[in-house]
Amino acid sequence: MHKLAIIALAAAMGLAWSTMPAVAADSDKTVKDKAVDAKDTVKEKTSEAWDKTKEKTSEAWDKTKEKTTEAKDKVDRGIDKTRAKTREAKDKVAGKMERSDDIRQAQTALKDKGHDPGPIDGIHGPRTSAALRSYQKAENIKVTGRLDSGTRSHLMGQASATPSTATPAASPSTVNQPVPPPASVGSPSNPPMPAEKAQTK
Repeated sequence: MHKLAIIALAAAMGLAWSTMPAVAADSDKTVKDKAVDAKDTVKEKTSEAWDKTKEKTSEAWDKTKEKTTEAKDKVDRGIDKTRAKTREAKDKVAGKMERSDDIRQAQTALKDKGHDPGPIDGIHGPRTSAALRSYQKAENIKVTGRLDSGTRSHLMGQASATPSTATPAASPSTVNQPVPPPASVGSPSNPPMPAEKAQTK
């Protein structure tokens, strides 16, 4: 029995020694697998973090663009309002500075050209300004909405070229009148003397 126990013990030890490298290899393989798995997990987490960062950066960039566009639009609207108010103020000042006869003539000429200035009353109002702007744009003149000298000469020059019911302006007569002879004695600073005094000298 003692021999049998020794043989059984020897067989068990031999089996243990022969399977030990296989078990050790499995445990080494498991450590390597765990290291690879850990490396893959780190890569995945890094990739996810990078994707989230890119997404957040993209969202922040889009929001910044949107806010910049909104701010630009607000500034543009402010500029447009300022320009409109400036134009209105210029029109008011120009209307006060222009003579009502000039405005009345311009309103008549604008109406003849097909640009409605409103009532022909000699007042430079918003409708007259709009008609002037329309005329200036159609004639390729600097668009101001005012009856400035360039617009006046262009409008009145064309208005006089078309038949008009207005009375012509007074001009010097061209009828031949006798011209008095020039003074034989004297100059503009010394008028000629009367004939009586000239004989006594």
